[in-house]
Amino acid sequence: MKYLVFVFTILVLIISCGRNELKFQKHKSGLEYNIIEKINEDSLLKVGDLVSLHLSYETEDGKEIFNSKNSERKYLRTIAKPAHIGGSFEDGMLMLGAGDSAVFRVHAESFLRFSEMFANLPEGITYEDYLIVKVRVLEKITKEDYSKILAEKYHQSEEAEMRFLQKYLDNFNITEEPEESGLIYVERVKGKGKQAVEGSFITVHYSLMLIDGDLVETTLGREPFRFQLGNKNVIQGWEEGVAMMREGGQATLIIPSKLAYGKEGKGNILPYTTLIFEVELLKVE
Repeated sequence: MKYLVFVFTILVLIISCGRNELKFQKHKSGLEYNIIEKINEDSLLKVGDLVSLHLSYETEDGKEIFNSKNSERKYLRTIAKPAHIGGSFEDGMLMLGAGDSAVFRVHAESFLRFSEMFANLPEGITYEDYLIVKVRVLEKITKEDYSKILAEKYHQSEEAEMRFLQKYLDNFNITEEPEESGLIYVERVKGKGKQAVEGSFITVHYSLMLIDGDLVETTLGREPFRFQLGNKNVIQGWEEGVAMMREGGQATLIIPSKLAYGKEGKGNILPYTTLIFEVELLKVE
């Protein structure tokens, strides 16, 4: 009973605390943080770990932007490398372990664009603003359990996929309308070079993520990917999205499963999986 009271007290602290009620320490990265509860100093998260979390973030005056408790399923996340310099959310996560909880004060634009992959800043958020991020690490998840959770609660039907896709779009403030095919094209940087056209050879860097934020693969740090546009060696959504780009351009391609691997899936891509590609078009030949 005492344990339950203690846990409840911690949760109340996390929910109620704000910038003016907390004394933040500064990490060597520049991140402002306050550790609410620390279970084990010797069992910290590492890059690549899969975890379930309670995560929320809000403005400094208390306007909530996101709360994972509003989700219909477990909130899962892969621990990533720091997404930007100057003190990132990822720097904070690497200070925590299973059972730990903390509050971070982060630069709004850097956090939303690079850690949360928002296409646009939410209404009322400016480039000068900071956010209060509250996190509790519930548990580490094995890859086997992770696949089972996704298969049971997410990859059951196209209707379920579309429901979760809409939540993703709402959470990340993506307002671009889908193309007729269902592809959602979010331009990050407008290219000024050659237009990608059918038959041309395309060289790109890309990162592929699942809608849950799990990084599947990336060409960053290795050779870029080269292919011929129009020869159907890549998925339909990729063909359509890259054909909308010019050299030097950067875009996010949100590709529903019907334009990717459909109800069958492929390899570690489960059925009814929406794919998120971050693409930089390097060269058109």
